[in-house]
Amino acid sequence: MASPKVCVLTGASGTIGYAIAKALKASNVSSSSTHNWHVIIIGRRPPPPSITNIDGATPSVLPYDVFLKVDDMTKEDLVTSALNSHFESLQNNDDPKMKALNRLDLLINCAGCSLGNEPIVNVSADTFRTVMEINLVVPFILSRWAFTKFATMGDEGGRIINIGSVASESPRLHMVPYATSKFALTGLTRAFALDGRHLAQTTKSDATGMVAVCQINPGNVRSSIMSPEEMERREREEGFVEPDEIGMYVANVANMPNSVNVLESIAMPTRMPLVGRG
Repeated sequence: MASPKVCVLTGASGTIGYAIAKALKASNVSSSSTHNWHVIIIGRRPPPPSITNIDGATPSVLPYDVFLKVDDMTKEDLVTSALNSHFESLQNNDDPKMKALNRLDLLINCAGCSLGNEPIVNVSADTFRTVMEINLVVPFILSRWAFTKFATMGDEGGRIINIGSVASESPRLHMVPYATSKFALTGLTRAFALDGRHLAQTTKSDATGMVAVCQINPGNVRSSIMSPEEMERREREEGFVEPDEIGMYVANVANMPNSVNVLESIAMPTRMPLVGRG
């Protein structure tokens, strides 16, 4: 019988995060799957009808098990309180199946924002600060909490996947706040990956195991927020990756053993002019 694996996911109210949740749940029914993903999404709101409805109908089963509402994800006390309260309720549950879900195997930091995509003279310090808070501080808050949770379990550790962007190494014009935050996220990923090699040392505990920390950088994911003109141009010149394709890739990495890490990778259209001039 497949054992439960627990994932905490941010950003499921957006297309990429929701696609990741769907892919994790779909991997449960794979013939090679040895565990079932229990998906907890956390954020300001659940996935809206604009991405959950198919042909105008709400699916009978959504691709997550629990929604934890946090009004401001940049506030560490609100985030950790919501998570700790949820897991404490599982620990105190009389049902062995529910008690078995008092664990963490995977954290996916997918939530983010892209503000200030305009000439730098029009971008305020407040806008820059907001992007850094959401795209960098929130993953730090969640990852710090995850390391603590991993350390309490006394088993193999876990995995953290940060969803970055190709902007972390090759930004487009007029993307200063966003590109800066994704460059910084790469630094956060590498630092946590180093700390994750020895969970006991990092958490000053008797924990065993390790934490595989990695970053997946999507490029040119199809999105409805683009103008029709920009959509047509990119389709013609660069191509798109579909959100579900990113979800499938993230799920594949998530299902790898923690002893294997895909430190940094890019998932992009084959025709995307990122690598060189040719």
